[in-house]
Amino acid sequence: MDCLLDSARRGQALSGVEIIDIHGHLGRTNFCIPGVSAAALVETMDRIGVATSVCSSVQCFGSNPAFGNGEVADATRAYPGRILGYVVLWPDSPEAVRCETERWFAEGFVGVKLHNANGFSYLDAAHAPALAMANERRMPVLLHLWGREDEMAEARELAETYSRASILLAHSGSQHTERYVTLARDLENVHLDLCLSLGRRGLVEQLVAEAGAEKVLWGSDATFLSMTHQFGKVVGAQLSEDEKRQVLGGNARRLLDRIER
Repeated sequence: MDCLLDSARRGQALSGVEIIDIHGHLGRTNFCIPGVSAAALVETMDRIGVATSVCSSVQCFGSNPAFGNGEVADATRAYPGRILGYVVLWPDSPEAVRCETERWFAEGFVGVKLHNANGFSYLDAAHAPALAMANERRMPVLLHLWGREDEMAEARELAETYSRASILLAHSGSQHTERYVTLARDLENVHLDLCLSLGRRGLVEQLVAEAGAEKVLWGSDATFLSMTHQFGKVVGAQLSEDEKRQVLGGNARRLLDRIER
């Protein structure tokens, strides 16, 4: 019997397994999303049995990162250990990026989230101070990707340059699944993040089979997407219980534990 799936079908919070959401969000945008507060997120986490959500501000694609990072910092203080923070950045200058990153790393943030919807390349020189600091501390760096060739080339270059950082490829399999798998296979520090609204049937199983269960991490993209929906596609996948435990939290725990302060 698949005990994890059985519990989920009964609507019970999973116990005996550490579940970590590696890709969450806080803050309000022009999306029509109810319940965007940290309290609402934690309430959903409690219903499912999620121990921790690593969140970035929706200002990851906006020009006011200090405000967004401040909102996330408030949430990490209100829910210690339940919500962790990624630093988000607006790459107007290397010095501004360095100062913003230093500020929030000192507050206990655990990684960096970069989003190219702001029009800046991931290879923009202004990002370099943040990436160097994440690399020095062996932190996660989460990249928003849709599988385009240019994006994947940038992700490869970052992963090769900052080889101590854990590079997380968001929305794995959204397009050109083989590009995600190849990058995760080629580079030890590259990992696949599962959050995706229109993931086809069998995608989770394919990523685990082709990249390895140890390379795949669960992310919900909450509050843009439903945490329960994103959780269900993993717990209901045709995977062994051990593989599900790795994907739902074991792999994320390994990456978080390797951070050096």
